Amino acid sequence: MNGLSEFPADAQCCGTSVELGGHSLRIVCVDERLPDHNAQPGSSRVRQCYLPDEIAHFEWAGHRYALVPERLPGAAPRLASELHTLLTNRELQIVQLICNGLLTKQVSARLRISEFTVRSYLKTIYCKLGVRSRGAMVYTYAQSLSRLPKPDAADLDDER
Repeated sequence: MNGLSEFPADAQCCGTSVELGGHSLRIVCVDERLPDHNAQPGSSRVRQCYLPDEIAHFEWAGHRYALVPERLPGAAPRLASELHTLLTNRELQIVQLICNGLLTKQVSARLRISEFTVRSYLKTIYCKLGVRSRGAMVYTYAQSLSRLPKPDAADLDDER
């Protein structure tokens, strides 16, 4: 890839990975996120970042994207706290309602937003989680909740 014009039209799904300088990077849709303002230590310059490990961000075809290091294949966010930093509060509401078995129409009625808006949120959520279906989204969410830190066996022995 030599330039932005060569990105595929379906890059909005954010399953796009690129290699830059021998490092695998992933393009992540950040349309629904507001940037944080971070200052580098020893620098007076403030930098906008959409994600904590972001390398760069850009706009293309009316969407905002961030370039982040590639996770290992099939690696979902490890902890619920990671999922909460990746998704906005509204996106988390939608994920939780979908996980409770609600349909798009029911989610839109519950949150008092249009069905189109719910579907738009779902597309963004799929991008951020790197999934392509509701089932995969629910699985990723459930996995992040089931991977909360557990006490070590040594810690349990100390308590006895």
